[in-house]
Amino acid sequence: MPFDTVERTHKRFRGGNLDDEDGLGWHPTVDPFPHKFGESLQIHYPRLPQQYMQREEWTKADLYSPTSPPPLEYSLGSAPIDIPSSMSETTSEYVDVDDHSTSFSWMDDGGMQSLMARSPESTMATPLDMGPPPNILTDPFLSDALSKFSLSYSDVGINMEARVSNATDLRSLIDAFQKMCCTSTTLVSADQTEEEKGGIILYRNRNSKLKPVNFFASACLLGQIIQPISKHGQMSLKHIADACIDTYFTCWVRYTPILRKDEFMGWYASHDSPTDTLIVNAICSLVFRHMVTHHTRPGLAHFLADQDKLQEQEEFFFNRARECLAQSFDTPDRFTVMALLFMCSFAEPSRRHHYAGMAVSALHELEIYPRMADDDDNDSFDKEMDTRLWWFAWSTDFYLYSAGAPRNTPQTRCRGEVDLPRIFEQDIDEAEIGVLADTHCLRLWRLQAELIQTIYEQEQDKTVDQLVEFDKRLQHYYDTLPPYLHFDSGFQYGCEDLFLACVRVNLEYNATRIILHKPFVPEINDPQPSKFSLRSLNNCLITSLLQLRTLNTCTKSLVGRCGFDRDELWRTAEVISMTMDIERNCSSADRHIILQNVNRSEYEFGLAQALIILQDTREYQSKSKNWVQVGDWIEKELCRHRLKISTTAVQGAYFTANIKPAVEKEVVARPPFPQPQPTPRSKNAATLQFQNQFVHHAPPPPTQATSTPSSASPASPAASQTRKPSFSAAPPFMQFNSYTPPTTSQRGGKSQARFRYFNPRKMNKFLFIDEHPMM
Repeated sequence: MPFDTVERTHKRFRGGNLDDEDGLGWHPTVDPFPHKFGESLQIHYPRLPQQYMQREEWTKADLYSPTSPPPLEYSLGSAPIDIPSSMSETTSEYVDVDDHSTSFSWMDDGGMQSLMARSPESTMATPLDMGPPPNILTDPFLSDALSKFSLSYSDVGINMEARVSNATDLRSLIDAFQKMCCTSTTLVSADQTEEEKGGIILYRNRNSKLKPVNFFASACLLGQIIQPISKHGQMSLKHIADACIDTYFTCWVRYTPILRKDEFMGWYASHDSPTDTLIVNAICSLVFRHMVTHHTRPGLAHFLADQDKLQEQEEFFFNRARECLAQSFDTPDRFTVMALLFMCSFAEPSRRHHYAGMAVSALHELEIYPRMADDDDNDSFDKEMDTRLWWFAWSTDFYLYSAGAPRNTPQTRCRGEVDLPRIFEQDIDEAEIGVLADTHCLRLWRLQAELIQTIYEQEQDKTVDQLVEFDKRLQHYYDTLPPYLHFDSGFQYGCEDLFLACVRVNLEYNATRIILHKPFVPEINDPQPSKFSLRSLNNCLITSLLQLRTLNTCTKSLVGRCGFDRDELWRTAEVISMTMDIERNCSSADRHIILQNVNRSEYEFGLAQALIILQDTREYQSKSKNWVQVGDWIEKELCRHRLKISTTAVQGAYFTANIKPAVEKEVVARPPFPQPQPTPRSKNAATLQFQNQFVHHAPPPPTQATSTPSSASPASPAASQTRKPSFSAAPPFMQFNSYTPPTTSQRGGKSQARFRYFNPRKMNKFLFIDEHPMM
């Protein structure tokens, strides 16, 4: 950002009310005395007369007070000032500013410039010496970022010269400015300190910041092969693209519905060469691995048998997407924004935030902004698609920066609360369940983002009251979910897809609870941990064991396998392993708090159960590197804890859907995929069960998981007897009555279930009516 600052004169105003022209001093910004590169320029200022040095009213507080007069050297025009004629003169009579110099002077093309006027600390010798500069002025991050620009004052105002070559440097520069503005932060911290005096300060685990909250290592990120070659074999690229596009629109649990299927498929069918476009290659690079694993087509088995070929085919699509991006980046459209967001999801860490930044920039350039909560225009489906795309960009950025990447959060046009996505008539029979699950997950991710900013990114101590407040908000979120998103409501599902939405939301809910309490668990070698840290560990352990059941549910269902979350399994295994380390060094009283309301057998076999669940996934069975590395880590933890590694360990409990009998018959009659069949579920489970109610204070007694080495067991019905059902206080977002999904043979017949749409302008709710009930 170069500005015209050459050959201009620069003023420095002296403080005080001076009537004559001697009150103005002129000086150049460029050093008139050249010196060798690398030497620090020492400027010597005269010592003030003794009568001025002994004035007691000039204190440190006065210098920083907005109502106090300026420093002496600016206000006392009559003070004698002797400017030395040579740098070689003795320095015993002068104050050396270099002793208090900060990192705000740099070398640039024109020489050395000074960003800021000398601070009061650098103008006086003791007894007015105020010590070293603030820590913020010696921050290496600030020094690096601020060294790329300089400020100067001219007769036309303040000019800024900056040397930035990319968006990342500009972002670092903006972040540096935010760090410099510490006045308001100081005031807020003081206020918070006053408020926290009456609260109990929580101990923060020092290991909670060793890695970002949502960072999990991955071995299959894209953009690492320079010239990938397609391995499609006898199948054409068009057929592979067709399979990827179909998977994108059908697998709603993996892919957010931000594309209008009817419009996109019309464009895709009419395009001469869709496989040469940016959006198609971006979708293929995003979907190909999942399609081959879970939605495979004939002719793709060789990819599943060779992970290197699978990786190179992904790289092939990703590389073609980059080539298409280079040709069309100057004229972005809506497809460009989506393609960039798809690409940053699996790009290597050093580049993924660049794609996110370009996506957000194009989003703003195209003026795509979300619907606000107080907007009157609630009926426009085009505005709804803008809202979904904006939230998708927000959630992608949240995923990236919570995993350690720089932020590229999209902005809104005006202040206020952003409205969440809604279900419209165009979504019926296509994307309604995907929009439903995504809406509830976004509510959780907003809370997660606030939690990360408040607890993980701020250094201030937190109190028990603050933790309990977050916990209450999280519990309130769960209590207000509609019945079909509760494992214990007894809701009868008309389709397995809705039950999968329940599993998906509960996975995110459990992860958020672990993220909330994990920073406050005790240290491994803490001899006397606090009761509050032990309770946080107890919350993490209970939630992790519940998460194992939820993840195990994904592997026991035909449609649930797509919703399996490798990262959440890893997070759960980390908590169980950490608990074993802490619990081993605790007293019996502390151990009792940690294991309160915990099934000891389920806890002791937790790591082994996590390994069994992982080994039951199709990704692990096909030797996917991402899954294998998690399995290797769990095996090492089992050896470290001296636990047996056995494939015949205790099979964990899981949740079963209470599906209408007609739908169960239809699921059994479906033609199976050419994949390994899951373990058959128990016939004794007729309702959904939930093990524990995880409240910060007093959860109910646990339910033991009965299991045998040969088959897994569903959650025990006794659990629901100890916990009151959590029904929504408000009307449910959607109500399903006897909904039977149409099969291939019903598509063209009159027996296909039809749906009616009721006045979204006022209610934005839907009543699904099956005109051919099976009951």
